[in-house]
Amino acid sequence: MAASAPRKTPTRKAVPRKRAAKPPADLGIVLDDPAAQAEVEQLIADREPLFTVGGVTHTIPKRVPPSWSMKAYKIATEQGEAAALGFAVEKLLTDEAWEALQECETVTPTAWEKVLNALVDRILPDGVLGPKA
Repeated sequence: MAASAPRKTPTRKAVPRKRAAKPPADLGIVLDDPAAQAEVEQLIADREPLFTVGGVTHTIPKRVPPSWSMKAYKIATEQGEAAALGFAVEKLLTDEAWEALQECETVTPTAWEKVLNALVDRILPDGVLGPKA
């Protein structure tokens, strides 16, 4: 009997093994993504009346971004309350509102105090600078 030729078996192509996808790095809370930016913009856009001059009502945000509060606190502790108030005016009032306030000759001391307190209270949480006098 003649020796039989070895049987050829189809060769298998090596199938590369799929590596398990690496889990994304834990980034914690991502603070600067587009959704956060949109939320902050909405926060600033949601406003309420603060004062009216010449029939024009001027507004401030109902709530402020925490970054504004952190900056105001830092300014207050490093440079004093007057500097923090300047920051608050810059962030909370529009240029038109600040101009109207400065030009209004009938602002009483009581009204002026209410406006300033509203600005400080809005940008700095209660008690950050200590109790009010």
